[in-house]
Amino acid sequence: MVRETTRRRFLTATGATVATTGIVGTASGAGRGTSERKPDPTRYAAFNVIELETEQVQEPGDEQAEAAARIVQEVRPDVLVINELTNNMQEGKRTDRTNIDAFVENYLSVPQRDDLEGIDYPHTLQPESNTGVLPDEEYDFNKDGEAGQRPGDAFGFGVYPGHYAFAIASRHPIEENRIRSFQEFRWDDMPNNLIVTEEEADDDAELYLTPEERDVYRLSSKTHIDVPIDVDGDVVHGLFAHPTPPGFDGSENFNGQWNHDEVRFFADYVAGAEYIYDDSGETGGIADDASYVLMGDMNAGPRTDRPLDPATKYLFDNDDFNTRRLPTSPGGAQRGNPYATRFGGDFEGVVEQIDYVLPSPDLSLQGSSVVWPSRNASKRGLGDDVSTASDHRLVWADIDA
Repeated sequence: MVRETTRRRFLTATGATVATTGIVGTASGAGRGTSERKPDPTRYAAFNVIELETEQVQEPGDEQAEAAARIVQEVRPDVLVINELTNNMQEGKRTDRTNIDAFVENYLSVPQRDDLEGIDYPHTLQPESNTGVLPDEEYDFNKDGEAGQRPGDAFGFGVYPGHYAFAIASRHPIEENRIRSFQEFRWDDMPNNLIVTEEEADDDAELYLTPEERDVYRLSSKTHIDVPIDVDGDVVHGLFAHPTPPGFDGSENFNGQWNHDEVRFFADYVAGAEYIYDDSGETGGIADDASYVLMGDMNAGPRTDRPLDPATKYLFDNDDFNTRRLPTSPGGAQRGNPYATRFGGDFEGVVEQIDYVLPSPDLSLQGSSVVWPSRNASKRGLGDDVSTASDHRLVWADIDA
């Protein structure tokens, strides 16, 4: 059962306020933490560094990793999630240290330009991902006639285990004994889910699940995870996920409906849905009085022309997330969408708003931005870095507890 009163409605009813003074455009973190200022808010950032793999981060000198590190060193986030960073422990390569630790040691902690400073992240987490992970028994999830084959028959699309995973780096302690992961949560256990079933599939359907497949198929294409972070004595829950892209299927819209329910999951979680269970067996959603920040590439933009619109339904029209003031950039504005966080990629010319840093309504949003300079900007070469690092742009928000 979901709570009837959302957090934001409660705050409104009790007279609490939410600060939404914004900072737009590309901004540097220079000068943060000086003695002449009041204590800085915590800066949270989400960055999809497209398909950053083990060989790139385990040794210094990779062009893409260096460009991504320069952007991070400009912004200087306190809490950072990197989407599409391979989980090398699952992959089985270079297992003496995680890829997130290698990225911190080889790139983020080392100044990537003369005018930049390195950043040390003493607390890191590299959750296991469903990408490339095959079930114990063989299933033909992608209906190509061959069961048990990667990438299409894995729980999440991946050429190998841990492909397209994500990782978290934090300057604040992570309360590891309170982490809740939902990697193994079954899609069929979500009430009113949008699974394309064998019974519903027509002759033209490319993807659907048989009754046997529904018994094992997982909701999360990577993982959903709640990571409590101790921010100067206050606990803020980082809610991290990377739902599957809503495409690459047929008229049945299997991936679009999967994406819809992946986005829905954390909306249900913060509303206290009782159907939820984590990988340790604990049931229910987040505590009523918890503070949280949703972070990552949701692969869902608001008010798009897709048949489903989970971003509007579960994020923008949901009082449990503060979306009243959203980050913008000059680069996105020049391309027709100041809120955009992704450009080009597999869909040349597409400009999308799909990466988010969204606080709970009890937290105070002080400012935010998308790091995307205008075409004619020449600020220390950052324009070249954003295109070298990824087709996504880093998104950050300054948030007070």
